[in-house]
Amino acid sequence: MAASAWAFFNSFRENLGGATAWDLAGTSDGYYMSLHTSAASTNANDNTLSTYASIGSEVANGNGYTTAGTSVTARTWASVATDKYRFDSTAVVWTATGGTIPNIKYAVIYKSGGSLVCMSKLTTSQFTLAADNTLTVTPSASGIFELA
Repeated sequence: MAASAWAFFNSFRENLGGATAWDLAGTSDGYYMSLHTSAASTNANDNTLSTYASIGSEVANGNGYTTAGTSVTARTWASVATDKYRFDSTAVVWTATGGTIPNIKYAVIYKSGGSLVCMSKLTTSQFTLAADNTLTVTPSASGIFELA
């Protein structure tokens, strides 16, 4: 199964249009992608949540996964066509080393400080990344999102 499209948390939608600063492509804010188990399904699908801590059920630390996830790097916010802007990044990669990374189902992007941006269901049922294998989460050709 292909991963679901990124679903945005209402707090991100509200703050993006408000006075809250979201430095999508700059260096003043860090963005991270964390992995979560199927036990996070209620929270991951609750677009009313606003903080990373409210998601819970993160994949266990170890074997190539670090609690709080991995930095989303090479972020861009750029005009890609007339009246269209895209938020994009390079792929985020985890490699299971020294053992497995178990029970992966969701990926969540959040801003440093814990403000939620979006989530994607990577698969219909959780899976285990076997030792020495790699999980790569690559944005679509349209990036993480576009505003038109």
